[in-house]
Amino acid sequence: MRNPAALLAAAEFDPAISVDGLVPGGVVHPESGEEVAALLAMCDQHKFTATPVGGGTKLALGNVPPKMDVAVSTLGLGGVRAYEPSDLVCSLGAGARFGDVQAVLAEHGQTIPLDAPDDATIGGLVATAIAGPRRLGNGSLRDLLIGIEVAHPSGTVTHGGGMVVKNVSGFDMPRVYHGSLGTLGIIVSANFKVLPLPQRETTVVGTHQRLNEALAAARRIRQSRIMPLALEVSRSGDGWSTAVRIGGHEATLDGAVLEVQRLLGHDPQLIEGPESSAWWRGYISATDLRLEHDAALLRLSVRPRDVDTMAEGAVGALSQLGIASPVVAISPGLGQVIIRLEPEPADAHDRFLTARDVLSALADHAVVLAAPPAWKRGIDVWGPAPATLPVMKALKEQFDPGGVLNAGRFVGFI
Repeated sequence: MRNPAALLAAAEFDPAISVDGLVPGGVVHPESGEEVAALLAMCDQHKFTATPVGGGTKLALGNVPPKMDVAVSTLGLGGVRAYEPSDLVCSLGAGARFGDVQAVLAEHGQTIPLDAPDDATIGGLVATAIAGPRRLGNGSLRDLLIGIEVAHPSGTVTHGGGMVVKNVSGFDMPRVYHGSLGTLGIIVSANFKVLPLPQRETTVVGTHQRLNEALAAARRIRQSRIMPLALEVSRSGDGWSTAVRIGGHEATLDGAVLEVQRLLGHDPQLIEGPESSAWWRGYISATDLRLEHDAALLRLSVRPRDVDTMAEGAVGALSQLGIASPVVAISPGLGQVIIRLEPEPADAHDRFLTARDVLSALADHAVVLAAPPAWKRGIDVWGPAPATLPVMKALKEQFDPGGVLNAGRFVGFI
């Protein structure tokens, strides 16, 4: 293990890595869990804050940090550590890029069924808990996570779970870190169960003039015997589209495709095989958190039964406010709507705050996934503090009493 003081002394200044406009004093590149833990212990000793950084695809998520002393890159923790195709399990370094992992798994006809950018890292995907539309059919990484290795500011590396699907007794520690935004420790590696790739995949896309028609088509799919991998309603030019992603055995998929076509109506488009996967990669790219100009991305959540009402209310409210929303991605089966707001530059900040308040009133939960730093200051992007906040603070105090990790960025400014 390399000396942590030497690693900190060799930290590189990299202006390309920034969180809400803050650039860390230096970026360190540890190569093992022990090095990460030793670095965090030294940061704790010197009262430095440490920010874990992987592929940089989700750095916009979270509150504006009060300061950013050291960025800890996980890219030196990459690679496939272990893979047993016959057991449908794998162990991945936190810095492994999602696209590279999928390519390895595909050689054996397997996959981690998640919608994410190819350059996202495994550790970042676990820490942020963003799953994408395929969560409807396959769940999130939380459902696939069976083991984890995490470095802590105490200087220790802890392990939870293992490399078998049913190995947990007592408290399921791996899932504590899922969605914790790196505030409890820096993920070093994670173990997952993987799934077989479907023999065939098809996406059926129906187009509609009005939102209520697109939502009605999605409702027909949900009430049918079809079990889609993903079901999405989205803005498409001047109209709306309903996209259904299905997969399975060749012998059974033909009938399912015909049923989906009938339920969508209006001669829907069929997209087969690799083109289907490519279509969904393009779809999720519209909700990428790496915004190129003054815009905001919000996620609204309700019970699935109420999503139609929320979606129509949100689109109507933004129209009345005169705020452009070029991206509206509705997940009826998940009870979720992601909206990209592009207010006029003249009073963009005030209009963003107004829109956020109006949209939050329509939802059970509303999160600002990404926005310019000036728009985020003074608000908690995660919304009103949940009833579980005292428990979350107690966990933070237990795992990171010095407030080293991602300080101020999580729920309730944890």
